[in-house]
Amino acid sequence: MIAGAMLTPPAADAGKLYGLVIGIDDYRHVTDLKGAVNDASDVADALTGLGAEVVTLLDGRATRDAVLGEWRRLATGLGPDDQLIVSYAGHGTNEPERIAGNEADGRDETLILSGFAPYGAAARERILDDEIAELIALTRQGQTIFVADACHSGTLSRNTAPALGFRYVSVGRIEADPLPPPPPRTVAREGREKTALFLGASDDSEKTPEFLIDGAPRGALSYAFAAGLRGAADADGDRVLTKGEIETFVRRQVRNISQGSQRPQVAPAGEGDRVILALPKNDPEPAAPANPLSIAFADLPAVTVSHNGGAEGDRLLGGIGGTRLVPPDVAADMRVDLAGGTILSMVGDVVRRFDPARPGDAASAVQASADKLRLTTALSELASDLTVAFAGGDRVYRAGEVVTIEVTGRRASGLLLFNMAPDGGISALYPLSELGDPVSLPAGDR
Repeated sequence: MIAGAMLTPPAADAGKLYGLVIGIDDYRHVTDLKGAVNDASDVADALTGLGAEVVTLLDGRATRDAVLGEWRRLATGLGPDDQLIVSYAGHGTNEPERIAGNEADGRDETLILSGFAPYGAAARERILDDEIAELIALTRQGQTIFVADACHSGTLSRNTAPALGFRYVSVGRIEADPLPPPPPRTVAREGREKTALFLGASDDSEKTPEFLIDGAPRGALSYAFAAGLRGAADADGDRVLTKGEIETFVRRQVRNISQGSQRPQVAPAGEGDRVILALPKNDPEPAAPANPLSIAFADLPAVTVSHNGGAEGDRLLGGIGGTRLVPPDVAADMRVDLAGGTILSMVGDVVRRFDPARPGDAASAVQASADKLRLTTALSELASDLTVAFAGGDRVYRAGEVVTIEVTGRRASGLLLFNMAPDGGISALYPLSELGDPVSLPAGDR
């Protein structure tokens, strides 16, 4: 697998921290991306804040020779207490395996570099999963962390493409492949055996999208990982990040950012208390406001809306409260198809339909959708300490099947759980008087 983080066991004492950060938006022969360089900047900034010595390779500087050369240099120079974090954001793909029987799924997962083309000499500008395992195996001392925010699958579970597209390039078998032969199986296996944590950007059956985060295109995994490095993943405030804290934080953040469309994968199971990274001491956070549940609707942030209706659409949607219109080719929180009568979320889901022959229907539908999005954004921030998950895992549940929802991280005895439908309708889930649910629960209980 490519989209993830691989960690060798951490050193006992603090040593030097190094970073190799790669981000590619500008591709010569395949579709450009919008948020990979932003991801690289996020991760590089977080690493710099930890005192790391960082090498950054962006766009055309991220060649195969440059990436492999820097990685080898850093990996072979690590001391027993040093750490190396390698971060990649850009296109990924999978292709028929080069050695039959070498991969369980018969496919090699691949990182696509700036100059890549699926033919000729430019096909060399890619890095295979076996080569990444070989690079991991070079780390004889210290700890290596590898994070890759890229697609590695050819299938998709969503019905509509997201606003910013996917980090995926379709590549078949490359004829007259200019890459050298893959490393011996023993070397690749040695690198994989050093993997102590895998954080996958998405399931093997899904593609990895880009999102509008903090007003700019980004990848959810990179954004979450960078925030975690800055200390947001430190749930107990002891300035030490454990495997369990990183897993929990990344899962929650990616799920929230992607509106449930992206399901981060974590392996292996267990070892949640194992220390991964020590954070620098910082000043204590200011006390929370006396009434943290107070929300002034007028102060909620505006959402961006794009549409395909031209000047008439501007006139129709220009009076929608809490919104800001942007051109159709600009990334937006919502997209409105005035001709087709649909409103799509940033991740490409149809969240509401209206009658395109009745202009008033479009305006009211957009206003309701914008209000829902603004409110859910504010509520998500208030519930940032909570982890809400399905006990049976992230999957499609059939009608009539019992769904158990687990809420962890509560610091108060009160719990209100509800579902907000795409049209803004609210369904209460807990507590329900008809089921005898208690209003108060001990803090921290599931």
